[in-house]
Amino acid sequence: MSRAEDLLDALENLFLSEGFSGVTVAALARRLRCSRRSFYELAASKEALFLRVFDRYLKRLRDAGWQAARDLPPDEAIAAYLAPALAAARKLSPCLMTDVQSCAAARLIWEEHTRERMEGLQALIEACIRQNVFRGVDSYLVAEVMAASLRRIGEPDFLVKAGLTYREAVQELYALLLRGLKVSEPVPGLSEDQDVAAAGRQTHP
Repeated sequence: MSRAEDLLDALENLFLSEGFSGVTVAALARRLRCSRRSFYELAASKEALFLRVFDRYLKRLRDAGWQAARDLPPDEAIAAYLAPALAAARKLSPCLMTDVQSCAAARLIWEEHTRERMEGLQALIEACIRQNVFRGVDSYLVAEVMAASLRRIGEPDFLVKAGLTYREAVQELYALLLRGLKVSEPVPGLSEDQDVAAAGRQTHP
């Protein structure tokens, strides 16, 4: 591994636990025992450095999700697909999430990450519907609800009000999703006719 990759890894650990707004480049250099020039060789500013590290981290999570889901049956693939992000969520501190919400560029990276993740989830849900593992739900609706929920969970005020960590909130959301979609666990109040009708709305233009 190159010196640059080692430095990006060290910065990732620091930014995930502490965010980036409250630390200076000089403090980063002191704590990581390198020169400030080392950082400016990676990015033009502290914010740009954070964005590079954050984008790299999220891309690795997406790749890990697909790798884990590869060659598994659809129902097992969903849990495997979601697992790397859930495990990694324990690293996402309130300081980081506050910084992401307050930085427009970071927020865009986060939203793009969520969009790509939900597109993958939608494809897996559709595979489960075709194999009668999940009820005939609208996969686009499920993915959009998940995306909206993850955006809300990422807001620090939600976590404070819920009394949950980010990881705990995501874990409960994922469990709600998987339990609610199973064919063996119909949703109270949803008639058979409604369930069948939903099966015809699996795709959207």
